[in-house]
Amino acid sequence: MDFYIDVKLLSVHLPFMESLKYKRIAFLGPAPPFRGGISNFGYNLAIALRDVGAEVKLFNFVRQYPALIFPGGSQTELVERNDQPDIEAVYTPYLPWTWGKAVKAIKQYQPDLLIISYWLPFFAPSYAFIASQIKDCRIFFLAHNIESHERWPLGSLFRKLALGKADQIILLSKACQVQLNKLLPNRVALRGVLGFHPIEEKEAVAVKTENKQILFFGLIKPYKGLDLLLMAIPLIIKEIPDIKLVVAGAVYGESESYYKLIDDLGIKRSVELQFRYISDNEMADFFSRSQLCILPYRTATQSGVIANAYSFGVPVLATDVGGLKEYIEPGRTGYLVAPEDPVALAEAVVEHYRSNALESMRISIAEYRKRYSWQKLAEFVQGL
Repeated sequence: MDFYIDVKLLSVHLPFMESLKYKRIAFLGPAPPFRGGISNFGYNLAIALRDVGAEVKLFNFVRQYPALIFPGGSQTELVERNDQPDIEAVYTPYLPWTWGKAVKAIKQYQPDLLIISYWLPFFAPSYAFIASQIKDCRIFFLAHNIESHERWPLGSLFRKLALGKADQIILLSKACQVQLNKLLPNRVALRGVLGFHPIEEKEAVAVKTENKQILFFGLIKPYKGLDLLLMAIPLIIKEIPDIKLVVAGAVYGESESYYKLIDDLGIKRSVELQFRYISDNEMADFFSRSQLCILPYRTATQSGVIANAYSFGVPVLATDVGGLKEYIEPGRTGYLVAPEDPVALAEAVVEHYRSNALESMRISIAEYRKRYSWQKLAEFVQGL
């Protein structure tokens, strides 16, 4: 039996200015200068909770991954941020002798609520230990994934140990809720509450329409199906000869297979590869030049790439897997197609340009952004 509270159905106003349920909130997990979607999500939620009146502090990693499992390049990015909340680097998750430092720092802060960012079993042992030592506050796990896309040794055991320490588990998609019910004991699954991935509140960039450009954005792993999108490009070219695919993101693993596939398909002139980390400052340029963002994923729970696209008023074409469909209103904010199907991807791209749907979709996306803001998620957290 599935149990969850759906924040999208709630329309209650909570009188935060009169009485905050959680006045002092600690976050545990990656935060700036660590880069990536998990770090940004925790940081933005902390700011939103601060904006509704809470005091917040982020307890960060000293180092996030050992070099052995991180595919090259820096794990951090120095970005100037105005009015940044307090961030303290307190421990390294893969060095057990540092875990006590995190416990001590969090206890000294004396929070009413500890929010822990969860997405991989790799971090679960340290999370489980730290959570077990914090006795005087509520503990929420913010779960971006329950079942990881890659296999981890003892991953199932570590996941149960960590999430079993939660008073509540905030899930970002119904797909995560299904995984929670399937993979964890009922007593833990009952603690799941369904939230959402907010859309950053910022003015949409004017999308340049003189070029026909589609975008694949974000970290590139096999499950994200870039090869399927590349196989769709020759079919798209037949109908839209001047189409251009821009691929922007670091490759996790080897990249030679993508270069070879592009050569074999004869589409080199129609594809621009930016196989590197794309900073937040660069993101606007990639999205503002594109009329469609494509997620040809083989599996997924939810994706911050959809939120990024909507922030810039760009529609999304995604495969109907996991929780992606929960963030797309077909015909209004984007398109859904069957997974593992280059023909379906191609047909949707062609339809998008033939129907001249961009402007009407941008209006729908603007409405969507208002419904799913960071403030609404912060209010939801305060109401738990």
